[in-house]
Amino acid sequence: MKGIQSGYGSKLLPLWAVFNLYVIFICTSIPGLAISPIMGDLTKIFPGTTQFETQLLEIGPNIAAIPFVFLGGWIGTKFNNNKLTTWTCLVYGICGVLFFFVPNMVTLIVLSFLIGIFAGILSPLSTAFIADMFAGKQRTAQYGYTSATLNLVLMACVIATGYLAKIDWRLPFAIYLLPFIPLIFAKGFKKYVTEPVDIRKSDAQKLNAPKVHYKFSKEVNMGMLVRYCVYYFVITFVIAAISLYIPFRYTNSSTAGDLTSILFFGIMASGYTLNWCLKILKKTVAISVMVAVGIGFLLMSITSNVFIVGFGILIATYFYGVAQPYYYDRLSQASSRVALTLTLAWFASMDSIGNVVAAPVIDGIAKLFHTSTSANPLIAFKICMYLSFAGLIVVIIRKLIIAGKNHDNNRGISDGTVHIGSVQPIAVGTSATSTVSAPKASAVETAPKSQAAPSASAPEHSVTSKSDK
Repeated sequence: MKGIQSGYGSKLLPLWAVFNLYVIFICTSIPGLAISPIMGDLTKIFPGTTQFETQLLEIGPNIAAIPFVFLGGWIGTKFNNNKLTTWTCLVYGICGVLFFFVPNMVTLIVLSFLIGIFAGILSPLSTAFIADMFAGKQRTAQYGYTSATLNLVLMACVIATGYLAKIDWRLPFAIYLLPFIPLIFAKGFKKYVTEPVDIRKSDAQKLNAPKVHYKFSKEVNMGMLVRYCVYYFVITFVIAAISLYIPFRYTNSSTAGDLTSILFFGIMASGYTLNWCLKILKKTVAISVMVAVGIGFLLMSITSNVFIVGFGILIATYFYGVAQPYYYDRLSQASSRVALTLTLAWFASMDSIGNVVAAPVIDGIAKLFHTSTSANPLIAFKICMYLSFAGLIVVIIRKLIIAGKNHDNNRGISDGTVHIGSVQPIAVGTSATSTVSAPKASAVETAPKSQAAPSASAPEHSVTSKSDK
C-alpha cells in the first residue's frame, strides 16, 4: 500500500490521513479569505456600512483567534484532541453554511468572528498532530511542507474567490465549507493521534492514584519557549508590514499584486526546501534568518526599483518561511505531549498578535518622527529594517554569552571539576506528592498504538498526584 514515510522506522502513513492533516492545517488560515474580494462592494451589498464595520470585518477573525488559540491549546492538554477537532470542524462548517444566508452586516461580522474563534482552536491541534504522526527529519520536512502547501492553497483561493465574487458575492464563502472534510476521516484519523487523556490515565495507573496533575513549567523547556516566541513575534511583525504597506507604496494595483505574490512564493519555496536549507544553515538558523530579513528590508528601503524591492521581499520571506516550521519542530521536541498543544498555542499566537499590532505600532513609531506611513510609506520599511538589525544584535549577543559559558564549563571539566545535577526523591505515602521521571528516550524513535509516539526528546515528564485518604 502506498503511503508517506512517518519517520518511525519503516511505518507508512496512508495518503488520506496526511491529506486530512493538511486540510485541518489549512482551515486555521482561511478566515477572512472570502471577505477580501468583496470588501470594495460592501457598501453596495449592505447600504449604510460604516468604515469601522469594514475594518472590524477585516481584522475581526485575527482578533478573535488570539484568545482561542490559548483556549484550544489548554483544552487540548486535558481532553480528547480528535473529538475536539471533530466538534470544532462541525461548528466551523455550520458557520460556513450560514454565510450564504447573511441578511445584514452585523451578522456577517459575527460569523467572521466565530470562524476566527474556531480557527484559533484548531491552530495548536493541527501542529501537534504533525508531531504525533511524524518523527525526525520527516517531522521537520512536514512542518515545512504544510506551511508551503498552505501558502500555495491560499494563493489559489485568492484567485478563485476573486473570480467567484464576480459571479455572485456569496460564492467565495464556499471556502468556509472546507472544515466538513475532516469529519469524513475523523473515525479513522483518531488512531494516528496521541491523546493526552490516555497519557494521564497511564500515569495515574502507575502512581495508583485517581488523578494526576501536571505543571506546565515542568513539561516544557520554558526558556526555549519564551525565546522562540519573542523571536517569532519580531520576524512576523516585520514581515506583516510588507503586505500592509506595499499597496500604499505602489499605487498601481498590478505592481502591488505582483510584489505581494512574491511574499507568498518566498514562504512557499522555503517550506518545500526546508531540510535542504537546514543542512546548509546547521546551527546558525537564528542569526541567518535575522540577517536575511534585515538585508531584505535594506533592499526594500534603499530604492523604489520594483525588481530590487521584489528581490528584497523574496530574501526576507524565504528565510521567514524557514524559521516558522523550524521553530515549530524544535518546540515539538522541547515539550512533553501532555503540554504540547498549549506550548504550540503560545507560539502560534505570536503570528496573530504580530499581524494585528504591526500596523498601529509602525504607524505610531512613524508619528514619533513627525511623519505618517500613508504620506510616506517608505518609512514603514525603514522602521522594519532597523528592528530587524536590532533583533540581529540581540541574537548575536546571546550567542556570544552562551559561547562564553560553554567555554567556561569545558574549562571546568578539563580542570577536573564536574557538576552533577541533583536527583529529586520520590515521596511515598498517603496523600503524598509523587514525582515520576520518565526514562530518557533512545535515539531510535518507536511508534505507540499502531503508528506514532510522543516526541522523543521532550523534557523529563513530571507528574504530581494526590491519593485519596
